[in-house]
Amino acid sequence: MAFFERIWQWILDLFGSFDQFLKETINYDQLVLDFYQNVVAPLPEWMKILGTLALVVVLVFGIFSIAKKLLKLAIFIAVVLLIIVLARTLLT
Repeated sequence: MAFFERIWQWILDLFGSFDQFLKETINYDQLVLDFYQNVVAPLPEWMKILGTLALVVVLVFGIFSIAKKLLKLAIFIAVVLLIIVLARTLLT
C-alpha cells in the first residue's frame, strides 16, 4: 500500500508545484484587480450598467444557442437509434 501512497503523493506534489508555478508566473488575481482598477472603475456608472446588461444578453442568447444545438443533437441520436433498432428487428 505504501507504493500507491507514494505515487499519490508524487501526483499531488506535481500538481501543487504546477499550481505554484502558475501563481508566480501569471498572477491572475492581480491581473484582474489591475484591469478593474485601471479600466472599469473610472467608467461612469451608466456605462457599467449598460455593459453589464449587454453581457447578460450575450450570455443568455449563448445559453439558448447551446441548448438548441443540444436538442438537435439529441433528436438526431434518437432517430439514428430508432433506425438501428427497427433495422435489427425487421432484418432478423
